Amino acid sequence: MKVYQHYFFDLDGVIYRGNERLPGAREFIDWIEATGRTYLYLSNNSMSTPAEIAERLRALDMPAPLERVMTAGSAAASYLGHTYPGARAFVLGLPGLTQMVADAGLHTLSEEDGAEAQVVLVGLDRSLTYARLRAAVQAVLNGAAFVTVNRDPLLPVEGKLEPGTGSIAAAVEASTGVSPYMVGKPEPGIVREALRQVGAKPEETVMIGDGLTLDIPAGHNAGLETILLLSGITSRAQLTTAAIQPDAVYDDLAHLLAATAETEPERR
Repeated sequence: MKVYQHYFFDLDGVIYRGNERLPGAREFIDWIEATGRTYLYLSNNSMSTPAEIAERLRALDMPAPLERVMTAGSAAASYLGHTYPGARAFVLGLPGLTQMVADAGLHTLSEEDGAEAQVVLVGLDRSLTYARLRAAVQAVLNGAAFVTVNRDPLLPVEGKLEPGTGSIAAAVEASTGVSPYMVGKPEPGIVREALRQVGAKPEETVMIGDGLTLDIPAGHNAGLETILLLSGITSRAQLTTAAIQPDAVYDDLAHLLAATAETEPERR
């Protein structure tokens, strides 16, 4: 069992499931901290802020310093901050996403000025209007960079499905003929931003997730080794048809920690 210097974790199906903390989650983070390693929680969520996710983790008695939480939204804001520093940005998204983009040093524009943006960022926008969509489309047609947090077409909410970020991005893409740069999983953007944040190299970092279509491809495409856990949405039988195979498979974090402890029994 290889021991890494940096650990990136998906949340749902790895750290928790619903309101239940999964076996080994707290103990694994404790081991990371005790041995001087680093970790990040990576979420594809474009609705919640890192602070909101950290609060949920703490409610489950998980260590959750704010700087250890990265969402696809915060990763997108970080990406814009170092790729388009100081640019004019128009955000189709919730207020929290717009604030993160502003905090990253960009000048966020209103609907009235949106067509003058140098970059358009699409997240989940529950106040979407035709006028806001028109401003985004005009900006992209005028040459603005087009970035989306993720391309999830549907969003499960309280037992039903609602239009997701991907449906809004698709509208802009259909109108402009321009495909967006996607930050969230399965693309490697969020993982690359995580590497940048902790100053890590891909070869010393592992991505741990429960999904064969999001987590494992995101880590693989960023040059990381990957570990699949069977504590979430994936069964062992599904592994046989996966296009991208994980480097290792464990039942949950408790089993992964046991294997890791066998490799490195002494805790510094």
